[in-house]
Amino acid sequence: MASAPQTVETEWPLRTWVLAILAALFALAIQQLGALQDNGSEWGPRMVAAAIVFLGSSGLAFGLAWQRGRLIGAIAIALICGLIGGGVLLWNGTPEGLFKGSDGWHLFCGLIASGFLLTLFQAAQSWGAGPPVRWSPLGLNGWRREAIHYADVHDQLWTNVLTVGLSGAFAGLAFGLAHLLAEMFWLVKLGFLRELLRKDWFNALLLGAAFGGAIGMLRDRGAIISLLQRVAMIVLRVLAPVLAVGVLIFLVALPFTGLAPLWDTGGTTPIMLVGAMLALFLANAVVSDTPKDESRSIVLSSSAAALGLFLVPMVGIAAFSSGLRIQQYGLSPDRLWALIFIVVASITAIAYAVAILGTRGWFARLRRTNLHLVYVLCGITLLLSTPLVSIERIATAHQLARLAGGQVSAEAFDYRGLWFDFGPPGRAAIERLAAHSSDRRIKGYAAAVRKLENRWDDPPNAGTTETGVALEKRLTMLPAPFPLDQATRARLVKYDACNNYTGVPCVVRFVPGQDYMVVYAGPSPKCDRCKGQISLIMRDAKGGWSDDSFYVGRDDEIDAQVAAIREGRVEMRPVQQRQLFLGGKAVGNPMPPAPAGASPTQGNPPPKR
Repeated sequence: MASAPQTVETEWPLRTWVLAILAALFALAIQQLGALQDNGSEWGPRMVAAAIVFLGSSGLAFGLAWQRGRLIGAIAIALICGLIGGGVLLWNGTPEGLFKGSDGWHLFCGLIASGFLLTLFQAAQSWGAGPPVRWSPLGLNGWRREAIHYADVHDQLWTNVLTVGLSGAFAGLAFGLAHLLAEMFWLVKLGFLRELLRKDWFNALLLGAAFGGAIGMLRDRGAIISLLQRVAMIVLRVLAPVLAVGVLIFLVALPFTGLAPLWDTGGTTPIMLVGAMLALFLANAVVSDTPKDESRSIVLSSSAAALGLFLVPMVGIAAFSSGLRIQQYGLSPDRLWALIFIVVASITAIAYAVAILGTRGWFARLRRTNLHLVYVLCGITLLLSTPLVSIERIATAHQLARLAGGQVSAEAFDYRGLWFDFGPPGRAAIERLAAHSSDRRIKGYAAAVRKLENRWDDPPNAGTTETGVALEKRLTMLPAPFPLDQATRARLVKYDACNNYTGVPCVVRFVPGQDYMVVYAGPSPKCDRCKGQISLIMRDAKGGWSDDSFYVGRDDEIDAQVAAIREGRVEMRPVQQRQLFLGGKAVGNPMPPAPAGASPTQGNPPPKR
């Protein structure tokens, strides 16, 4: 399909000034809303966060979409993008941290869907390609039945990305320049700018005005942005053969090394998905958006074809790895999101394979495939941003089914994860287990997990399975085996001792009757450069083991220190120290004893008697 001819927007200084003022006002409103949230607004964190995302999404979309004579269309798409972004937080709740947890992925999908809708809207606008079929109040004055072309979508997408990135860099530069001028003024006793820069509202106005003004100026110079995009694609496409050869070596090596090393890393799925995304990007850099810009090099075109075909095995490995984790531990919100991304990647990989393995002219077919994938991804991300697909509820039901079916024991069940990571459905499930479970162990663990203050506290079933035979198999007790009571077992499997999450060999030197034990936990198999850690664990005032530990090992000396532990060269010596007292009260940290020949009170007047 031929690309619709495009016309470059003429310079429009008024838009730059309007966008600078609007962006400053939007930034000020966002700053004030953030202050309300910090001060405990009556709106609640969800409403405040939704309003912030609405203003940010709608303001950015308006700045990128507004064209001369098409104000209504820009306002409409801005409101749609803002409602999607803000609606995600109203529908699904506020994420604990941006892009963390299931709620964060809902927000991510909403923003991606807004970006796709904005790009399709921009591509649908007429660029002077003949008389319109009909007039549209949204500004699609030249809209035709085949108005959306892949070249337009590709160009608009990269223009938006470059415009936002360069505008952000300009805003940062303007902010730094303001601070430099403030310091220069302060040197000549003019402190007004320095004082203003200490005000959050002024910083918001400054950054907003700089960002909005930069968008306006870059919109007036669309030809330069398009040139930068094409130059970037030409430069990046030379990496396609490098990645193609690297992936080929990886795939050829698999039959000889086997798949087992992949599962030992614990990061196979994200590595494969990131690699597939990079292969997709570099393949499209070679294909380009129009026939005139596509590469004529046999090496580059062959590399692009290879990268497109390599998507199938890479996504297949990611799917198999994710399936193993789900079979072992069941569904969680994060694993379910990973599964969704794998499904999307599988659709893309199959579509690319079909386009490349067809008859001649696969470059053109791939461009048509990309346009269809934009529609598919827009619909999928828009659906995932809504509560229609309840990720937490699906994952919670799967975990409860595993517990009821005996796939996981009551001691090994992840009560803490269900309480903290599975959202409202997970918490409701814990409440039901604590109130109505017929198994006394499950009921006790569920009731106890509700008392945890944060995600990082030890769950009530921590170490229940690891403190038995599993601990003894990896534990070396020196200088001789000693009785392991339950309190010692529970202390050893905590994160700072014989970590029960790594399952690594562990050495403990302890003589019954001593008030300390020295613990060496070996390096995690997932870390090539780690050497493990040595911890000193002391008795507390009640005779039990303290929850605190002291890390005494150093990477440059740990091998010698471990040898000393195994050989028995371990002793606890009394050390004389000094302490400063002011007004009869100790202050500061203890200090080493006075040097030889010096009096501890040298230079001080004698105390009055």
